[in-house]
Amino acid sequence: MAEPVRSRLRKLLPWAFGLFVAGIVLVLTIAYSGIYSVAASAGHPDWLDWFFALGKRRSVIVNSMTIDAPVLDLAELVPLGAAHFQGGCATCHRTPGQALNPVYDQMLPPPPDLKTHAPMWTREQLFWIVRHGIQFTGMPAWSGQDRDDEVWAVVAFLEVLPLMEAGDYRQYARGHSEAQNYSIREIVSEGKTKINLTACNRCHDTDDAPPMSPYVPRIGGQNKAYLKRALREYHSDLRQSGFMEPIAAELDDEHINLLADYYASLTVSLGNPARNPSTPKLEPGRQLAEQGDRSRKIPACLSCHGANKRPDYPRLDGQSEQYLRQQLQLLQRGGRTKTPHGAIMTTIAKRLTEQQAEAAAVFFASQPSAEQVGHKAGEGLRQ
Repeated sequence: MAEPVRSRLRKLLPWAFGLFVAGIVLVLTIAYSGIYSVAASAGHPDWLDWFFALGKRRSVIVNSMTIDAPVLDLAELVPLGAAHFQGGCATCHRTPGQALNPVYDQMLPPPPDLKTHAPMWTREQLFWIVRHGIQFTGMPAWSGQDRDDEVWAVVAFLEVLPLMEAGDYRQYARGHSEAQNYSIREIVSEGKTKINLTACNRCHDTDDAPPMSPYVPRIGGQNKAYLKRALREYHSDLRQSGFMEPIAAELDDEHINLLADYYASLTVSLGNPARNPSTPKLEPGRQLAEQGDRSRKIPACLSCHGANKRPDYPRLDGQSEQYLRQQLQLLQRGGRTKTPHGAIMTTIAKRLTEQQAEAAAVFFASQPSAEQVGHKAGEGLRQ
């Protein structure tokens, strides 16, 4: 019985191979002839729309199955995600209360309104889409390598977006940047921007307010040498951040110098940390900062990061616990090895235990910066 079946299969095999080759030749012929129009204005046949939609949905579902979604601190992450959405996503996907620009409406497929489409995906699926992008749609992958922490901030924003009114969105997306009232003459001659997409105040601290999110560093009063180095590293794709790289890529040396001068001279805001540091961890953190850990070959943090130490190293006093912990985790994953400074810190960070990293973050978050101490001392003298 088996032999007749094998005999039939042997006879069918050449036919199957011939049909396969003929199919390839037909596809190549159609492609080379130009018969099929790739014009966006031509649209897709219904069956092709169905095929692409099915393929996209199944690909996202299957590939996101291995993602372990964390518990998201929505209140602290949403402002950061909203600021990036305004600068990097809103042009195509529109904002609450805004109609889609007719230019982007002619894309194939047109970008979806995420206020209504985001709820169709789970947290894990939203992360996969933002992190990896989607082919044939114009949706890019995340530009910051190994910066999943930034992607989760955008996911947090997308989960809240369906509940946002236009005014709520503008408040989140604008951050500390000021709304500008344009005269008709300015509109006629210069045009009008909705929100300055590269305004640093959208996320960072000002002279009277802390950063919009504890996951954003305080840069007011930092060393000028460090600020210049950080901006140049972002500009050159040596330091990874899907938030900062697109902005720094537009800066030239003059802009970098001016920004470094401005923030180095900025009076640090006296806003309290987003969370109260954990008291039991203060002493282990202090010991690590002041003495290090010889048994694990960890130098004292303050040997480089003190107020009067290396000018090209960041000062850590007054940074939030969340930001410091996030940066140490990034270093431990090897996400900062493209620069000499990052490589040095990566070696040290990988020697830290989880408890030591958390203790260091708690300690530095509890310390007022030198500028804050000076400000308070000045107030005392005036009183």
